[in-house]
Amino acid sequence: MPWQNISNKPETRRKAFIFLLCLIFSFISWLFIKLSRESAALVPVKIEVVNTPPDVIITGQSDSIFVVNVQTTGVKLLSSGLLRRIESFETDFSALQQIRRNNNTVYFFTAPQAQTRFSVISDIPRSALSVHPDTIFFNTINAFSKRVPVKLDKDLQLRQGFRVYDIPTLSPDSVTVFGPKTLSDSINYISTEKLTGISVDKNINQSVKLKNLWKSQQVSFSDYETEVFIPVEEFTEATARLPVRVDCSEKSTVNPDDLLLFPDQVDVHYLVALKDDSAITPDMFSAFVNCPDTLHAGRFRLTVEVREKPALVDILRIRPSEVEYIWIQRQ
Repeated sequence: MPWQNISNKPETRRKAFIFLLCLIFSFISWLFIKLSRESAALVPVKIEVVNTPPDVIITGQSDSIFVVNVQTTGVKLLSSGLLRRIESFETDFSALQQIRRNNNTVYFFTAPQAQTRFSVISDIPRSALSVHPDTIFFNTINAFSKRVPVKLDKDLQLRQGFRVYDIPTLSPDSVTVFGPKTLSDSINYISTEKLTGISVDKNINQSVKLKNLWKSQQVSFSDYETEVFIPVEEFTEATARLPVRVDCSEKSTVNPDDLLLFPDQVDVHYLVALKDDSAITPDMFSAFVNCPDTLHAGRFRLTVEVREKPALVDILRIRPSEVEYIWIQRQ
């Protein structure tokens, strides 16, 4: 009967509904029969070793994947963890077995161990599992670990009139290095990636990565970046007038009071941060000349040097840089 000739009567709708129910029931029955039969699935699972001791490095392994053959019903496969795509499992280093081979220790993980681990993860009985290969071997070497300082590699172009105010700080300023024992003596510090800047006129505070020049040799760090802080301030030139004192050693035969200096004061020109300018006073500096070794009649010159100054001040020049002296020989 053509579709357009089928009347939309209650009897017709009832027959269509009964037919649909029978179809759904038949499909469910067929699906249940299929899922009740035994099925097989191959699942590749990667093994990852964790908590390796600091004095051991795993350099290689005979294989990285166990292939698990699962023989169970389709219903069990659907209800197990396989639907969550089990791709790997972890094993503690202490769970590895070991043997001595050619005076070296070789660690290994067996198929029965993998069966047990996979059974726990997937909730499938061990009897329904088979694993290939039967053993995965791990090659190891002796390792070292030590704390080394981090050195900042920088190339900063500061804006005119600006300078680095204080020593840069790194956090952390040292890292623990792990690697083959043969490299222990050759790694004494870790350098950062180069920190660059142009026309810098404000503080620098940013994370900088550490260079791992030995990555291909299985060297690792406890940290792979450091927080760098570099204070930058505007500087100005200032001047302090200082008296010049004579410094004679205990072995010297010259009495400093017998020396007359010309001039007996000098001007010290220095750079100071603009914010610290008002806090710097001349009494924070001291200017000295060394007592001459031998004295003769006539005039001589002595070089002036600044021996005391505030920590964050840079001396530019001393005017004059030399002074003359006269030795007064007392009877």
